[in-house]
Amino acid sequence: MNGRARAFAPIIERVGNPTPEQVRTAREQAGLTQTAAALLVSPARAQPYRTWQSYEVPSGQSGARSIPLATWELFLLLTNQHPGLRLTRRRPAVTAP
Repeated sequence: MNGRARAFAPIIERVGNPTPEQVRTAREQAGLTQTAAALLVSPARAQPYRTWQSYEVPSGQSGARSIPLATWELFLLLTNQHPGLRLTRRRPAVTAP
């Protein structure tokens, strides 16, 4: 699959469902607190760390919540940890004189 085809593949083919440990490791590798990680991918302003904290609780424990795939992919893209894609800045449009 070429890069363009991979970019338009279903999300589950681009990134899998992470374990709580993978979520915590990715956050730590990005050098972010739970609050900073939450604010990076969510507009929530009231106690944003609570939501992120729930993504890091081991499955089966009280308060555990799976991170939505779109949120996970956005986090990986913004922290340059995505397994197959990366963000690049657009070049400014050149206007004709």
